[in-house]
Amino acid sequence: MKVNFNLKQTADAQRLTQLMMVMTVQKRRIRVYTRIRVTPSEWDKRNRRCILLSHLPLRRMQELQLYNQRLEWMEEQVFRLDYERAVKGFYLTQEDVRDVVRESPKAQAERFSPLSYLSLLVDSYANEINHRGTKGSAGSQTTYRVALKRLENFCREKNFLLTSFDEFDRLFFSEFTNYLYNHRFVRGGKQMQYSAITIINTLKVVKNLLHRAYDNEMTDNIYYNKVHTHTHCTATEKIYLQEEEIERIRQAEVTTAQERQVRDLFVIACYTALRISDLNQLGKAVINDKMIALYQVKTRERVQIPILKEISGLIVHYQLKGFPKLTENKANAIIKQLAERAGLVQMVSCRENRGGVVSVIQERKCDLVSFHTARRSCITNLFRRGYPVNYIMTLSGHRSLQALQRYIRASHEDMAQAFMNLLESDDAL
Repeated sequence: MKVNFNLKQTADAQRLTQLMMVMTVQKRRIRVYTRIRVTPSEWDKRNRRCILLSHLPLRRMQELQLYNQRLEWMEEQVFRLDYERAVKGFYLTQEDVRDVVRESPKAQAERFSPLSYLSLLVDSYANEINHRGTKGSAGSQTTYRVALKRLENFCREKNFLLTSFDEFDRLFFSEFTNYLYNHRFVRGGKQMQYSAITIINTLKVVKNLLHRAYDNEMTDNIYYNKVHTHTHCTATEKIYLQEEEIERIRQAEVTTAQERQVRDLFVIACYTALRISDLNQLGKAVINDKMIALYQVKTRERVQIPILKEISGLIVHYQLKGFPKLTENKANAIIKQLAERAGLVQMVSCRENRGGVVSVIQERKCDLVSFHTARRSCITNLFRRGYPVNYIMTLSGHRSLQALQRYIRASHEDMAQAFMNLLESDDAL
C-alpha cells in the first residue's frame, strides 16, 4: 500500500486548497480529504509536504510545521491500521481512513512531545515579527534556548515524561521551581546555584512559550498564567568602574593582539555605553569625527553617541584598521585578566541571591568585571559628571527612567552632587 497526499490544482497560487489523502488498497482507490488547507505555493509536489517559506509570518510557519507532523502521523496510523486489519483477514476501508483524518488537531497534538514543540517555537523565534515590526534577536533566541535546556534537564533528572501540555500544572511548576532553586552546577571550579534573576527569567521564558502554544491551539491549558515570576529578594549587586579605574585598564599590559583588541573595545564601551553585540556592529556604523550612529542589536533602536575625547584616538585607529569582532565569553574572561593586571584586586562586598538565600559575599573586583560593566560604568560616570538623565537615555537607548536607574551605581553623595550641579547650571542660565 502506498499513501500520497495531493493538492487540488488551482490557477491561483495563493488560494487555500484542501489536501487529499490518496491510497490504493486491493485495487480499490481510497480518497479522503484531510481538512488541511494550504496554498499551491506552500506545497511541495515531489516530497508531498508543506514548504516552510522564510518570508511567511511565524504563526503560518508553525501551522505548516504542524501540518507536516499531522500528515506524517496520518500516514503512520493508516499503515498501522492496515497491518492490524490484514492480521485479522480484513482490508482497510474508507471509513477507517476517515476516522484517522477526523481526529481533532488537539488530540493529534497530544501525541507529539510538548518539549519538541516548544523547541520548534524557539527555533523559529529568530523569524518572529514582534509588535514593533522587528525580528527576535539572536541573543534572545539564545536566552530561550538556554531556558528550554534547563526545562529539558529537569524533566530528564526528575523523570517527568511530559506527554501532554496538560501536565504543565501546579505540581509541575512547583517541582520545577524547587529544582531551579536547589540545582547545583560547577563553574570555574566552584559549585554554584542559579541566581534569583536567572530563575525568574527561566520561568518567564517557559510561560511565554506555553502562551504561544496556547495561541497556536496546541493546548487549552492556561495554568501558566498563575505562575508568579517576581521576587522580593535582593538580586546580585553590580559594580561599576570609576574613570580612574578605566584608565588603569587602558594602561594594562597586553601580551597578544587579541588582548589589545579586547582592552581597546572595553574602553570604547566605557565611554559609549555600547553592549558587546553593538561593539561587534561598529564596522557597519556611521562614524564621523564627532558622532557614532547605529541601530542597537537588542532593541533595534537607533542611537547617536558623541565621541568623547577619551576614545577619539581609538575610534580613528580602528576605523583605519577595521573594528574586530568579539566572542562574549572569551572577551569577558580576558577583561577579567586585564583588570587583575591593572590592580583592581580590592575586595568588594556584594549581596547576592542564590537558591533563594540572600547572602553577603566578598569578591575581588577584577573577578566581577565584564563587558556589561563597561555599559554600567559609562551611564554611572556620565551621571556623576552631572549630565541630565534624558541625555544619558538618548545615548544608552533606554526607553524609560526606571530601566536607566538600574544601571546607575552612584552613592547618595554622588546623587546629591549631581543635583547640585544641575541647580548651579540653572542658576547660570
